[in-house]
Amino acid sequence: MDPLEMREIGEVIRKVRKERGMRLEDLADEHISPATISNIERGVPHVSKDKVNYVLDKLGLSLDRLPEMMTREQKKLEDIRLQLTAVESLIESNETKLAAEKLEALQLEDDHPFAPHYHFLRGRYFLSERKWNRAEKALSNAIRLCEGNPHAERMNIKADAYNELSINSYYQNDMAKAVHFTDEGMEAFNPEGERKHVKYVLLRNKGIYLERMGRIVQALRIVDKVWPELKSIDQTETVLSFYWLRSDLLRRSGVLDEALKYAREGIEIARRNRVWISLFDLWTVLGTIYMDLKDWENAKACFDVVLSLRDKFPEKEMFITTYTRIGIMHMNLKEWDQAKLFLEEAIEKGEELNDVPRLTKALISMGDFYRLQAKNREAIPYYQRVEKLANRHNLKDLEYEAWFRLSQCWKDIDEEEFRRCTEKMFVVQEELDRESGGVSREVG
Repeated sequence: MDPLEMREIGEVIRKVRKERGMRLEDLADEHISPATISNIERGVPHVSKDKVNYVLDKLGLSLDRLPEMMTREQKKLEDIRLQLTAVESLIESNETKLAAEKLEALQLEDDHPFAPHYHFLRGRYFLSERKWNRAEKALSNAIRLCEGNPHAERMNIKADAYNELSINSYYQNDMAKAVHFTDEGMEAFNPEGERKHVKYVLLRNKGIYLERMGRIVQALRIVDKVWPELKSIDQTETVLSFYWLRSDLLRRSGVLDEALKYAREGIEIARRNRVWISLFDLWTVLGTIYMDLKDWENAKACFDVVLSLRDKFPEKEMFITTYTRIGIMHMNLKEWDQAKLFLEEAIEKGEELNDVPRLTKALISMGDFYRLQAKNREAIPYYQRVEKLANRHNLKDLEYEAWFRLSQCWKDIDEEEFRRCTEKMFVVQEELDRESGGVSREVG
């Protein structure tokens, strides 16, 4: 029996059973179990034709009427699928209020063929509203309901739901859990199904999470693996995010010529396709590369472009990194007042969004702002805050840097504190060494 036909017959059976107020157990007997009836209703393809016919007979459904009923149910399913597609488009375009209203109007039950898709979209909506617990619950429901659901398997709902769970963890500053969910998503991905871009979004996001954790070499391996397949990715923004990620990872590894090349190529693609968010990120990394090259004139030119793009999108988390790097540029140019303004703005946005990886870097830079002006006592509270945040969220590279900066500050002030900080540095270095198996830790 054709899987599509099975799904439609199953939906007819489910609807008739519910109209008659029957539970699965009421329809079951010694010849057919509630689990088998549930599989039939959900359109699971491996159920025998004899079992399907047995249930139809028990419900008194005429085979002559079945084609007409199936056509009617098929139309209803297509209508619901269109509504779900509309909801997804509304979420993508940040029209979340209307998306929520449409989801509320649908109210699909768990045994509906499109229930996994419905709960997946509920999860995406809650995620967009920063309601982390409700998002996790809805996405976990979607994953649970995907089991044995042909529509969900074909649509790669399970893999996509794991991706959204990874984003949910990322926004709560749990990078290790975010990485875990991307691995689960890759395991669930159906290469023969729809939404093929989900594979690359999962890999891109895993690369970003690893970069936030300071695991540069591992992140670069992911980018290198994906690079030959870039032309097969049908989402321009995803392609551009790999250009940004490759450029920034190469920069952090000290390979500045290659980093420049990929930033420029990405900017050209983003410009042609008018992808403003990618232009923002790519001009930011290009400006940072010029900073690393001590080419302040070109760095400033790049950041001028970045600042001109701010009003084109509502996302604020990306501003944290940009403002931090502009602040660092002004520090290098001894333009202290300008540096302080941008660093304060970066810290404010980092606190507002609770974005720990970006916030810690802004705080380190503000500590540097005072330390480089020989105001060590003013610098110390910023480094202490970084140490606490990094320790709490297992950001070992940043924790090590915080202890190092604190030891610099205490060196000529308090010998005992200086010794304590250097001992803490050693402890964190040992932890990093254990994680890398004794191999020199990655440059970042």
